[in-house]
Amino acid sequence: MYEWLRDIMVERLRLPADAVRPEATADEAGLDSLAVTELVLIVQDELGVTLDEDRLYALRTVGDVAAFMERHVQPSATR
Repeated sequence: MYEWLRDIMVERLRLPADAVRPEATADEAGLDSLAVTELVLIVQDELGVTLDEDRLYALRTVGDVAAFMERHVQPSATR
């Protein structure tokens, strides 16, 4: 899930590739509230899963976001 998330963050949200690391905070990665909103829409569109935007935004690191998504997305959805 992390690799899929990283690809989305870099390619679709246009966040700096070197900043998107599992240990990076949302601020360090450039994941602001607008980017989280876009991410939620991408996940809903591509994976058919609705995520709670507020819960997602409250997570501390990119790795935490990936782990949260992993718990809420079916494994086959990212293939």
